[in-house]
Amino acid sequence: MNLNRLFPIAALALLASCGGGPSAEMQANADKMAANKKAYEAIMECWSTGNKAAMDSLLADNFMTHNPDLMIKSTGKQSWLDAVDMYRAMNPDMKGEGKVIIADGDWVGAVAMVSGTNTGSMEGMAATNKPWNVTGMDFIRFENGKAVEHWGLFDNTTMMTQLGLMPAMGAKTDSTAVAPAVE
Repeated sequence: MNLNRLFPIAALALLASCGGGPSAEMQANADKMAANKKAYEAIMECWSTGNKAAMDSLLADNFMTHNPDLMIKSTGKQSWLDAVDMYRAMNPDMKGEGKVIIADGDWVGAVAMVSGTNTGSMEGMAATNKPWNVTGMDFIRFENGKAVEHWGLFDNTTMMTQLGLMPAMGAKTDSTAVAPAVE
């Protein structure tokens, strides 16, 4: 018998005996992770468009963020809905885009680029009308397709520097603006 023909037939027989694909459990987990990544992308779209109704549908009623924004007085799910209003009022063109999105079971981790132009007042400070572009990181746990927990980091220092509201790290500042040491 020709060995060149025997090898492919043996290889096919071996592959067929292995089940021919992922188990049902593996496929279900892969489907859940893909759905969670899509839900994260939809959350980013809500921040970018200000669509609070869609945001409301993506967050579980027991949603909580472990890094609350000090400017937002509400808690839980309502804090994110209020944040959409507040940040979009300060930066109507704000956009967020997940650049790296990784899913593992119920978790989605992402590095996002967030940008906008500050045309609205911020905590009593006048609008700067300057653009900003910074990095953020999100870690969101999903249950039944809805976000239930959030941990996140947002580069506020760089944003405030780009807006001219804070000196750049390492920049020389006017020494008269520094409060004297308390003795």
